[in-house]
Amino acid sequence: MVSLRLAIVALVLLAAHNALGVANPRGLGVCTSFVLPEAYQCTEYIVETADGYKLALERVAKNCTTPTLGPVFLYHGIMEGGDIWVLNPPDESLAFIMADAGYDVFIGNGRASMFSSHNLFSRADTRFWDWSMDELVVHDLPALLTYVNTLTDKRIFFVGYSQGTQVAFAALSQSGNKAASLIERAAMLAPIAYLNHVRAPMIGEAARRRLDQVSLEFRVFAAGRQVLNIICRQSNLDCIDDLLTLFTGPNCCVNVSRMSYYNMYEMQSTSMRNLAHLAQLVRSGRFAKFDFQVPGNIDHYGVLIPPSYSLSTIPVSIPMLLVYGGRDELADQADVQHLIRDLHRTSVEVLFLPRYAHADFVLGINANVDVYPHVLEFFQ
Repeated sequence: MVSLRLAIVALVLLAAHNALGVANPRGLGVCTSFVLPEAYQCTEYIVETADGYKLALERVAKNCTTPTLGPVFLYHGIMEGGDIWVLNPPDESLAFIMADAGYDVFIGNGRASMFSSHNLFSRADTRFWDWSMDELVVHDLPALLTYVNTLTDKRIFFVGYSQGTQVAFAALSQSGNKAASLIERAAMLAPIAYLNHVRAPMIGEAARRRLDQVSLEFRVFAAGRQVLNIICRQSNLDCIDDLLTLFTGPNCCVNVSRMSYYNMYEMQSTSMRNLAHLAQLVRSGRFAKFDFQVPGNIDHYGVLIPPSYSLSTIPVSIPMLLVYGGRDELADQADVQHLIRDLHRTSVEVLFLPRYAHADFVLGINANVDVYPHVLEFFQ
């Protein structure tokens, strides 16, 4: 424990030296960097949340055409930005495929994305990182969906991935959250609510060693590659050659020759409190709000234990497609089955892909055959 604490202290000094979080290395948006070079129409918007974050939102359409189908909103996972939907060639990337099919495609970026910012705080300011998943539920997702609805005046087809699904499940379960009134149908890729059986070493090992608690104790606010390096060293994990697999499980279909390109953009920073929230869910086995301990929970919630997000309260009027993989070590099969049972609904379609791990759903070269046609069919 002494060596671990010394490592965390070193991390604090490193983070202070290098600034908290990693900004957009090229200073360009998703449109300029990824979409326009592929000859698609693309417009950048900024969506402001009630707590001051300026979220990037991109609108993508096939060139020289007007979308004939409704709006579809793509929401990324943890330590990613909206670029995850356009990193592969057009015939392998869901944003381009849906634009080709005639959808009005919107790519959402959460507050941690390198393409988002804040009205007052830079990414080097600790206050920029003072949030967990709960703030994404209350602020980010409703703000983004409301903006898309205002632009299109239509209910939205939603596609979530990884923590993007977790945020959606939580938002849809909360009475008064605007998300439920704005979503027409929802396709959840590598869906996450519970994390009881997570096998991914980078999440499971860190949760078991309580590295999140030690990091917060030493006031580490942002979690980026520096934090991952510390976790790797303390847990004897190979983060040089196999970082993606440590998060996802052994992916069947990711083009390893493109890994250096993916690494330029992915493993973006997130808040340490966001990672700590996931670690809490691993340890508790619940799908619940952030645990501030006692007396913090009394101050925040008026109760000793953080309230649960009740999946059974999600409106049955929203049809859902859940797509999950047999080799996914983050969205484990047992946890997805738990999620399906707790939804308490008959309007759920399920697609199980035995070979797929977590990253295959968005980066896999076969997802355009195994996954995306099912999403298109579900939305028709």
